[in-house]
Amino acid sequence: MPTLELQRPFETTEPRLRVESILLPGRHRFRLIVVDDDGIESDPVDTLVTIVGPIPRSDVVARAREARGRVFYATGVLLNAQHLDADQPDNHRGLARALAYLHGSGTLAGLEVTWERATGGRGERLVVKPGIALDRLGRIIEVPRDAPLPLDRWFDEQSDANLIGGFKPSLQGVVADVFVRLVPGEPGQGDGYEVNLYLRQEPDPPPLPPPTWPVFMRTDGARKDLQDAIFAAWAAWHEGDDSCDQGGARPLPEHVLGQDPTSVFLARLVLPATLPASDARPVRTAREVVVDNRSRRFAYPPAALARWVGL
Repeated sequence: MPTLELQRPFETTEPRLRVESILLPGRHRFRLIVVDDDGIESDPVDTLVTIVGPIPRSDVVARAREARGRVFYATGVLLNAQHLDADQPDNHRGLARALAYLHGSGTLAGLEVTWERATGGRGERLVVKPGIALDRLGRIIEVPRDAPLPLDRWFDEQSDANLIGGFKPSLQGVVADVFVRLVPGEPGQGDGYEVNLYLRQEPDPPPLPPPTWPVFMRTDGARKDLQDAIFAAWAAWHEGDDSCDQGGARPLPEHVLGQDPTSVFLARLVLPATLPASDARPVRTAREVVVDNRSRRFAYPPAALARWVGL
């Protein structure tokens, strides 16, 4: 069995890894990076594991709860800071599950993406406005202030092959999508976020996010259709569907290969360009960049939805 050492990468070609290293009580962060045959690395996926120290007792129920990562409060059991710290991730997971069931994923407020031309003092850029979103695990992503992305520099850094693949004749431009993802923080520091741009290499046109819920017929059966969909939501989460299974979130149509599947789609860009006849690098034109902010998923407040559908 492999032995994992602190701050030392471990490489393997197997899709599964069984580790028998003894981990001390506390929080341990694991990072996974997949490298393909061409040496291209995926975005890192971080997992935080909390090891709870043993509490000597013979209560079977208490041991079962401890195995699930929850603290068992009982008369005569002394709790220290480590036990209380271990209880927090379970509370956060429970809150995230409730938010995911209640709201799904998408934009809660703000996060509009805008395009700004180059000026004398700075280059062309995108700006993601402040706001809040829920990712597919129900985790809150907060962007507290403007998040600028240097668009001209990003375009120059892309390879010719990727830009050619991102050029869509039907749109007469290069298509790229804006995503935001949660970056879990260290204990006591809070979580962060990361905004990324992805070129779309799929055939023209690239997919956009499909609706989370089925379309309800606006008839006398609308209430029943909605309630039936809610009944089916539990099985979809626990037994797996096209978007999620017991192993976690699967990539959705809007995700690119190797992307963190919990990333939240924000906007689609069309960078006007022409494609030379010699299959060379696309050339940007002077037309304005088109930003589509409305193809994203929105996490609508339940009260607003109920008012809108007349429930």
